[in-house]
Amino acid sequence: MSGYCWVHAADPDPDEFEEYPNGIRVQPIRLVFRDDPEIPIWHAPEPAVCVIDARRARQLAFELLVIAEHAEHLERTGGLR
Repeated sequence: MSGYCWVHAADPDPDEFEEYPNGIRVQPIRLVFRDDPEIPIWHAPEPAVCVIDARRARQLAFELLVIAEHAEHLERTGGLR
């Protein structure tokens, strides 16, 4: 990996939700991805912002855990052989 990415998941605002005509309420979760905070702001690209719902946040968390487990396994065993 050549660099770092900082991710911040903002706490959901209880007053900010989408309500659909069928009565379903969706609380958006805002993810912010940005480069290393040590980089001066005038050199850093704009942060990427992604808004997802709770179901997609759980799916993302699960996928990240699976990838982390695999990466730790490769670290312990010295990679694929």
